[in-house]
Amino acid sequence: MPGQAQVAYGVPVHNRGSDAMTRSSAIRLGTFSTELADLAATCASCAVAIRLRGGRTVSGILWRTGYVVTAAETLGEESSVCVQSDEREHDAKVVGQDPSTDIALLAADGLTQATLAAGDVAGLRPGQLVLALGRSSEHGLIVNFGGVAVAGGPWQSQLGGRLDRFIRLGMSLTRAAEGGPVLDLDGRLIAMAVRGPRGTVLAIPLPTIERIAAQLLANGRISRGYLGMSLQPVPLPRDLQKIANTNVGLLVSKVDPQSGAALAGVLLGDVVVSWNGGALHDYRQLQGLLGPESVGSTATLAIIRGGELLDVRLTVGERPASG
Repeated sequence: MPGQAQVAYGVPVHNRGSDAMTRSSAIRLGTFSTELADLAATCASCAVAIRLRGGRTVSGILWRTGYVVTAAETLGEESSVCVQSDEREHDAKVVGQDPSTDIALLAADGLTQATLAAGDVAGLRPGQLVLALGRSSEHGLIVNFGGVAVAGGPWQSQLGGRLDRFIRLGMSLTRAAEGGPVLDLDGRLIAMAVRGPRGTVLAIPLPTIERIAAQLLANGRISRGYLGMSLQPVPLPRDLQKIANTNVGLLVSKVDPQSGAALAGVLLGDVVVSWNGGALHDYRQLQGLLGPESVGSTATLAIIRGGELLDVRLTVGERPASG
């Protein structure tokens, strides 16, 4: 039959139609490969290498002229680093970090390359192909290629940071490329690549980067709400479950005497069971309620004290810089 292989003496013999299809596929793949390499080279200047103490390098994104965004987790306690772009080195200072979203902002004198256009993060779908760029001071440009594995809605990190979308990439990521830019196939910036748990690769979406980096640039830190008490989850006895309408609460084990909790009369041994009428199940849930917008607001906490349910109204403070 036309387009199918024939067999002569037990050996497959492909006809001309099959050979032509193979050559055509190879040509298309070769063209696509060349276009990807050209795209990476065109956008390479937005990926910078950041040299840390001990000679280790990670990557960063040229966010604005003179400013670089990278993964906060990679910096640790570094306060000054060296940034390399296009074989030029620039001294850089850490402006601020937000571990809850894994975003750090660096100021680097002399970085003047053009930044990339913003891509469509809201329309990102599983299956779309992306490039994750990085830069090594030893080897130069690093390119990782793969697809979007998961593109979910807003989510909260384990440290309480609010990210605009949950994005997981179906690719591997070298350590040197962590903190580098993720691009769509039009060469537009959509995210920052970071290493997630169990070898996964996550992408911090551009809207989150813009929001957090702007606050770090203005204030050097991200304000977080502060109640001034240490809490730990505890199961509630059955009789208290009926009162609190939940089977778990948060036991107050410490109270800062200068905090909103102390001023509101919260005591050691109180058990917090709700925030503004919504049940609380763990401390991570509470962290999500104490974002920058919560500072200065008031909240009503339902607590169990001496077997009775009480309402306590307090003002949310600002977490100390060292907290």
